[in-house]
Amino acid sequence: MSDLLEFLAGWDLSDGVIDTGDTVEADRHLPVVAEQRLTGVLLAAMRAGEVEVDRPEVVVEAHERALARARLLDTAMLESVEILLDAEITPYLLRGSAIACLLPEPDQRISADIDLLVPADQLDDAASALEAVGATRSQPAMSPDWERRFATSVTIGQRTGTELNLHRTLAPGPYGHLVDLDELAASTVTVKVGGVDVLTLRPELHLVHAALHVALGGVEPRLGDVRDIALLLERTNLDVDRLMRTIVRWGAEAPAAVGFAAAGSIGARHPIIDWAEAHRPRSRDRRLLASYADRDGRVRRQALASLTVVPWRDKPALLRSLTSRQLG
Repeated sequence: MSDLLEFLAGWDLSDGVIDTGDTVEADRHLPVVAEQRLTGVLLAAMRAGEVEVDRPEVVVEAHERALARARLLDTAMLESVEILLDAEITPYLLRGSAIACLLPEPDQRISADIDLLVPADQLDDAASALEAVGATRSQPAMSPDWERRFATSVTIGQRTGTELNLHRTLAPGPYGHLVDLDELAASTVTVKVGGVDVLTLRPELHLVHAALHVALGGVEPRLGDVRDIALLLERTNLDVDRLMRTIVRWGAEAPAAVGFAAAGSIGARHPIIDWAEAHRPRSRDRRLLASYADRDGRVRRQALASLTVVPWRDKPALLRSLTSRQLG
């Protein structure tokens, strides 16, 4: 991690790096900052006088472009929500826009994706409702039954050129099967996006989702995603007891601890981070976490690992999927 990225990831956190070092060269550094989803943080730090940029107008323009893109995504999201509600499917906003609405500085957290959670038994119906108005799946479905029971999400390409991820659960592989889907639907709040009320999850569940995303993504997480965890811990009014009960009930302590500890590594401080840094995974969790280790063959590895956690009624179908050529 470069000095600049370390500074931005932890900027304004309890124990973040306080000195970025040399002057930021906009043309050289901005692409890397944008890739890590930290452009809004760079602008805020620049305006606070805590970082010097050789061409500040370039940062302002980049942030304005990112905000404009985020507004287009919000418009596409609201249109999709309306389509799904008309089809009697209740969606819940996840990740970018939802997290931004929960934080005191929403313009620092710029959404780059659209993510909606839908009831598992309506995942195929949701995709079909969007396809009926011109959207297309990024990949053909293995089968509606497989998607309802085992898929993490379905990616939909929209006519506007944007992509929407319809989620069945909050994580891929075995830990996604441990998530209590009924609890998600029963633990919601309303946020305003573009002046419209949209259902989303409680902050505690966004925090768990963010931690699982960082821990189980299979690649080096973006620092903006790690910062999401840090800000949710430090800047939202969390019910810590409820959060920990949820993690334990789902059996997701190990990946959640990885995500929370990552937030500690950029300067966040919270009792949950203290717990995470002291946590040691059980042998079962070491085996499950190994299925996420790298990209090559991980879908099949995760399906195999999922056999140890899915209900008995689902094991035959999951075994059949392991023999399918469609499962990479």
